[in-house]
Amino acid sequence: MLAIPEAEAIKKLAVIPVFVLTNAQGVPLPIPRDKTLILPLYLERKQADTELANFNKANPQIKAQVLPIPLNIANEKVEELNKQLKDGRTLVAPVVSRDQDRQQAVAILKKQGLSDKQIQDGLTTPVFFTKPFLTINTPQGQRGVFFFRYDDLQKALAGTPDATKLEPQAADLTAALREIVKAKDDVFVFFPTPDYFALVQQQQKAAPAAAPTAKP
Repeated sequence: MLAIPEAEAIKKLAVIPVFVLTNAQGVPLPIPRDKTLILPLYLERKQADTELANFNKANPQIKAQVLPIPLNIANEKVEELNKQLKDGRTLVAPVVSRDQDRQQAVAILKKQGLSDKQIQDGLTTPVFFTKPFLTINTPQGQRGVFFFRYDDLQKALAGTPDATKLEPQAADLTAALREIVKAKDDVFVFFPTPDYFALVQQQQKAAPAAAPTAKP
């Protein structure tokens, strides 16, 4: 029996915002390529802003913007959009990591003995963890952590006693989700990216301004 359903595991990705290019109405702007539409989901706002600048240069007539969406919601939206496509095309939405995180994951996997082909075929969205698992305290108790950024893992290890006993590992996001689903209990979390904390701060600042003022 599964510890938690797959849908619950995917909900844990709510703390991972991805940044998508959309038009002014919030409709995604995928890139057509043969019979495929490619919609990159950028893990870092800076990457998306660079792509927005390139898009605006090439398409000055379209008012485009960058929209943050939690990764679990982005997955649902991609599924919905695929159902709406009627012309035999498919929408593919790769999660785009930072180059340095991909390079770090490749280095770790090579050290573990994986070949270039195995890495090329199996690594789409790298995540990092340690063996044995680095844990953090949450309101629900201690949880093992998966990180999307290698430097976040390094920072967490810097504040951990016995960090030398924890060996950094890398895997694809699909493997991490499988691990979460098949674990005997609900014992894993994803560590929020810096952009998540930045968005929360923005929302907190905007909330008082948006709140209606009480009349005396």
